[in-house]
Amino acid sequence: MKLAPGSIVVITGAASGIGEGLARECVERGYRAALADIEGPALRALVADLDPSSRTVVSGLVDVANPDSVDGFAQRVLEGPGIPDLIIANAGVIGPAVPMWEQSTKDWEWIIGVNLLGVVNTWAAFLPAMIERGTGHVVATASVAGLAPGQSIGNAPYAATKYGVVGLCDNLRIELSKVAPEMLVTALVAGPVRSRIRQATRNRPHAYGGPEVPQMLANDPFPSRLEADEFAKRVFDGLERSPRYLLPNEDFVEPVASHLDGIAAELRGSQCGVFPD
Repeated sequence: MKLAPGSIVVITGAASGIGEGLARECVERGYRAALADIEGPALRALVADLDPSSRTVVSGLVDVANPDSVDGFAQRVLEGPGIPDLIIANAGVIGPAVPMWEQSTKDWEWIIGVNLLGVVNTWAAFLPAMIERGTGHVVATASVAGLAPGQSIGNAPYAATKYGVVGLCDNLRIELSKVAPEMLVTALVAGPVRSRIRQATRNRPHAYGGPEVPQMLANDPFPSRLEADEFAKRVFDGLERSPRYLLPNEDFVEPVASHLDGIAAELRGSQCGVFPD
């Protein structure tokens, strides 16, 4: 989908990492940005840097895991700038790097709430108006972990939610084809990007253990990471092609594709998938 100057773009998780890169690229391209994040000081600093006059950027302190919080922000956007042309449900977190059986219930609840329900809440808040108009592009930030977990950090709740995000995109695409066939849905399959997601517990609510939960290990399994600004450029360029799946990290395209090819080959060769007449 090609955007034009003045197009309205909603970005969640906008105050750092991928979201900040997307926000900066959005403004650079002349789009009107509606930015949401749970980290107030970082969001305010970003907005002040991007748009001191507050003419093209609106923002809101939003917990995407809370539907009321998202709905309130959506109402401000719809009554202000208007119906979005592009939504990027980007907010995401990752928890402690420990085996699945050592992840606490609070780890699972927090990560599912942000990474999966956060996408649901964001889409649900804006989709009715977009469907009524009949046009728009809906995007969610998944991960290579959502298609090939062996390429990810190996955090089970994170991988599970990113698989879920890909499934949400696939299902929404089918649903929209029946009511708003011109609308587009893209799963943004992010590879490693320089960000602070490995310190995501800094914003972890007290209901889920609070920010005092230990941070992830300092050693980075992916020292070669895209800078957020370069990633964002590739995202906006790639979205113009209206892809179903967009993987800007070119080093991961073949490993992920090979993983999916292996699944397909195993299914085709499995006796469990062959039923006699």
